[in-house]
Amino acid sequence: MDKLDAMRTFVRVTEAGNFSRTAADFGMSPSFISKQMAYLESVLGVRLLQRTTRSISLTQAGEQYLVQCLQILEHISVAESNLTELKGKPSGRLRISFSSILGEKNTAACCTEFMHLYPDVDLDILIDDRVVDLVEEGFDLCIRASTQMPDSSLIRKHIGDMTTNLLASKGYIEKYGEPKKPSDLTTHRFIGHTYVKNSVFTFMHDDGVEKVTVPKKVRVNSTYFVRQMVESGEGIAFLPAYFKNTNPDLVTLLPYCHPSSIDISAVYPERAFTPAKTHKFIAFFQQWFKQHMGEC
Repeated sequence: MDKLDAMRTFVRVTEAGNFSRTAADFGMSPSFISKQMAYLESVLGVRLLQRTTRSISLTQAGEQYLVQCLQILEHISVAESNLTELKGKPSGRLRISFSSILGEKNTAACCTEFMHLYPDVDLDILIDDRVVDLVEEGFDLCIRASTQMPDSSLIRKHIGDMTTNLLASKGYIEKYGEPKKPSDLTTHRFIGHTYVKNSVFTFMHDDGVEKVTVPKKVRVNSTYFVRQMVESGEGIAFLPAYFKNTNPDLVTLLPYCHPSSIDISAVYPERAFTPAKTHKFIAFFQQWFKQHMGEC
């Protein structure tokens, strides 16, 4: 049995939390995954995992070994990527976390174009608005919609800005009326994103700046969910301008106020050698965003 393959399986088991999910990911049987772990523990002479009928946890030795495994596999991945880069062909798995603000259809279109350009790169994608721990969770790259600076172990590259508008459906306006000034929003049904903690919104217009505390009728951790509620007439929300371009039933509220924007950035771990596939995707995504969403 190959020790390197067993190390890769061990890392994936710690990520997945059980043998069945790991087996499904690798296209193997759970019993073979169990044999690999038993082989690794036998070679090392220590127990790496504590197993129960419901869960798997790391022993102290397992925690230490996991750190070393991640470093070894990272070095191997970088070495392979550097060799393929010399041939102009980045390859291997690229794990990316995307913010849902881009829209699943847009994200799928972007990734499809990238795969056509780099067919030897396999994509592992998570669409989630929470701030993932890139190192702890094993991500190569994160596309974030935030102006918050990452910690010092991460590198942040600005991709572009996405315009947002306060939107409502025509049905909502017919039922609840249309706010004419920012202070009117305190009586409206606002749909907010869970990860936007602040309820104070700033509105800029030619006569100055207004700040309004807007109570949230609904809080949810999905941009898609927010959009569906707005389109169904259940509330109003700040959404990317491109949503309005695809749905003529949506109306921009307080149009005299200047639109705001969201900072879109690529964030990735600071390493001695960043794999070619990561650099290639960032460069590609920056051009794709400028072409398809830069004017939204």
